[in-house]
Amino acid sequence: MHGRNFTRVNCSFGAAIWYGDDMSMCKTDNLSLKGMYLKTDHEIPLNVPVRVTVYHSRQSPLNLDAKVVRVEAKKGVGLEINALNANTFAQLRDLVAKNSIDSGKVMQETYKMLGCIQ
Repeated sequence: MHGRNFTRVNCSFGAAIWYGDDMSMCKTDNLSLKGMYLKTDHEIPLNVPVRVTVYHSRQSPLNLDAKVVRVEAKKGVGLEINALNANTFAQLRDLVAKNSIDSGKVMQETYKMLGCIQ
């Protein structure tokens, strides 16, 4: 995907998104170190904080905090990752690198994310 600061890879995993008192099951459409797009027909408001779990592995799903930065009614939401712990970041980085055609570029992008890791 062109015009992005972080490599985005297409991949489909089950996911759950929590916003306010609501929870929705959905699927990932794509992932990057800084965000993701989730396919969902649930209406999730723009600019709300959300909690996301991506079920890429039975042993260790990704859990992270994000903000809704794009909404496409009845299609999905674009999220910007706000914070994640070091273990989750390493999992996400490995997942993106594994599905990327340029894993070296993904490793370079790691340095841009240091401020988000808690």
